[in-house]
Amino acid sequence: MKKLFLSALLGCTTLVATHANANYFKDNFSWGFDSSVWTARTGSNGTPFGCAFKTDLLNPSEHGLTLSLAQGSCSELQSNHFYGYGKVQGRLKSGNVAGTVSSIFTYTSWWDSPGRAWQEIDIELLPSLGNVVHTNVIYQPQGGQYQSWEKDIDLSQYGLDYRENLLTIGFDWSSNAIRWYLFDANGHEQTIRTVYKENGDGHLAENEIPAYAWPVDNSKIMINHWHGDNSVEANYFPGQYYGASSWVYYDFIEYIPR
Repeated sequence: MKKLFLSALLGCTTLVATHANANYFKDNFSWGFDSSVWTARTGSNGTPFGCAFKTDLLNPSEHGLTLSLAQGSCSELQSNHFYGYGKVQGRLKSGNVAGTVSSIFTYTSWWDSPGRAWQEIDIELLPSLGNVVHTNVIYQPQGGQYQSWEKDIDLSQYGLDYRENLLTIGFDWSSNAIRWYLFDANGHEQTIRTVYKENGDGHLAENEIPAYAWPVDNSKIMINHWHGDNSVEANYFPGQYYGASSWVYYDFIEYIPR
């Protein structure tokens, strides 16, 4: 399995199925990324993105991969395959430039299959928000209303700062629950948020998501680093961007199927 930038002899061992619901993988990004797992995206996403994805902003090293951005340019990897219920986790450290986002997330929509709803589960670091991890679930039917279930988690309570420490973080996605977790400063796993598919009792609790909006379709796994376009939407998320260059370092990304 070929590594981009250098041969697989310097990379990790990766197993990926060719069918829709792919198997376990772990990429430690040694001297680049595994091209059997990932594709580097090019082009623009439109607003609120203020940048176009470019492959030359993916910077390999012996131990990991840095995704960079500059004014008008950003970087993203997306998986070649689609993944179902399971754990998505990784280790990363981000710069501290306002108006930028560093992400680990799953995504699918009508762009993958006509008529499919937009379904997304997010881990996002936004310096404009401070030392927090932004967790989110997104749902939108094609041509329908956008909905999201957002919550910011203060990392300082776990003895961590993603701008100073490598943050090991992930989420566990199942048919009725999504649990976000991290490993604290002492190396202990801590659950930081859990949401549930509504139980059908006619009352939607604060930690429940309507059944119609629950992410059920196999999705791509993505990591990226981007900045906003300073539109009204972007000033809400990810905040005002002032043109500075930035980076996020990824030590590994792993998917563990259920």
